Amino acid sequence: MAKRWIFHRSGGSLCLDLANTVSWRRSPEPIERLPTYGDLVEWARQSGVVTAPAARTLEREAGRQPAVAARILARARVLREAIYRVFAGLAAGRPPEPADLAVLDRELHEAFRALHLSPARSGFTLAWPLDDGPPLALPLWAAARSAAEVLTSADPRRLKTCPASRCGWIFLDVTRSGTRRWCAMEACGSRAKARRYYARQRGGAAASSPRRTARAPGSAGAPPSRRASGPSSPRRAS
Repeated sequence: MAKRWIFHRSGGSLCLDLANTVSWRRSPEPIERLPTYGDLVEWARQSGVVTAPAARTLEREAGRQPAVAARILARARVLREAIYRVFAGLAAGRPPEPADLAVLDRELHEAFRALHLSPARSGFTLAWPLDDGPPLALPLWAAARSAAEVLTSADPRRLKTCPASRCGWIFLDVTRSGTRRWCAMEACGSRAKARRYYARQRGGAAASSPRRTARAPGSAGAPPSRRASGPSSPRRAS
């Protein structure tokens, strides 16, 4: 069995974690981390959207309805890219494009249409019905709802884009100081730290190495030149 990808969940919200399911976005060859519907389900499981038994149910249902699962995967990718453009734009001080908001609004409308009031420990909550098994679109709906919540409640000044040249992941800075810089310290942050360390090491080594200067024959301190022992001996180049 192929080893599952471990998704980075450092975006600060579910929708931003979905947006970050493309690795090395700014590189010439970005890596798609949701190549199959099964990967979308695994992302939802790791993100806490579905339990492990529900994830297995979704994968079985996708096997019975492969065409439906493929369409939902395609919609999830379209939503992901719209979410990325909306929040990356806000992080840069740009308003969202109407076309991207339309994608989000369309998926949000379908997600909310499927919501029902469900009993909870302290009253009621809005949830998607799971009596007949989780719907195949559940990961998509959860991401759309999260995006709406971030858009309507988060401080846009706390939205940031990772400055690493090949990364570009977006995240919500929830630190008290608001000084978070990297998508994740164990990813781009540690790589940048290592590059600074090696640059200092190389700079220190270059500064401490003594320079060797060539001295002309006959100059002070230069070894005496030897005369050739005969006409057949070649001259040594100075």
